[in-house]
Amino acid sequence: MFTAMALMMPIAHAQKPGFTGTIIYDVSAQGNIPEMAKAMMPTVMTYQFSADKQSMALNFQMAQQKTICDPATNIVRVLMNILGQKFVINQTAADLDNLRKQEGETIGMKETAETKTIAGYACKKTVITKKTNDGKENTSNIYSTNAIDVSKFKSFSAIPEIKGFPLEFSMKSGSLEFKVVARTITKETIPASEFEVSSDYKPMSVADLQKFFGGMGSLMGK
Repeated sequence: MFTAMALMMPIAHAQKPGFTGTIIYDVSAQGNIPEMAKAMMPTVMTYQFSADKQSMALNFQMAQQKTICDPATNIVRVLMNILGQKFVINQTAADLDNLRKQEGETIGMKETAETKTIAGYACKKTVITKKTNDGKENTSNIYSTNAIDVSKFKSFSAIPEIKGFPLEFSMKSGSLEFKVVARTITKETIPASEFEVSSDYKPMSVADLQKFFGGMGSLMGK
């Protein structure tokens, strides 16, 4: 689900100078969630954009996740540090397209006249309806601005139909719902080192990662 968060964002289309800098979002979990589970959820999401790469970082109570997108190679690298064990999953644009299909399909998009200012940027509301593969429908409210252009990352988008760059959106996964709102937007130069993968990250497939989590669940149950 949190990888899907990363794919929600780079969907601007306006022809403006490309944005470089840092955007920090507040993440809040909503719904009927046990307090212990809620305490383990991330509360901050950080995006960084250079002239040619983008990253998204989430910090959990016992893990860190960072997603790095490189449009020159059409590769996404998902870095995970779980209790000191470091893994990297390499995915292509084709893999992401399959992920979108597994999540379901967009069946409705309605642009509204509703507006609000978020982190100093004027945003417009769009309502997205997605149908999951189990037949359920989820509705998301997205507030996006045309003043931030990261269109070079469009190929990594989960909903390319959206106009503008999202500064607020909601996501649902089962009984969980997350609201993500931009807190600060800083135009700055991001060093290339922020998009590098250190040698202590072990390459792993999605299937192997699922086995790893299954093994952790067995150990925690003992």
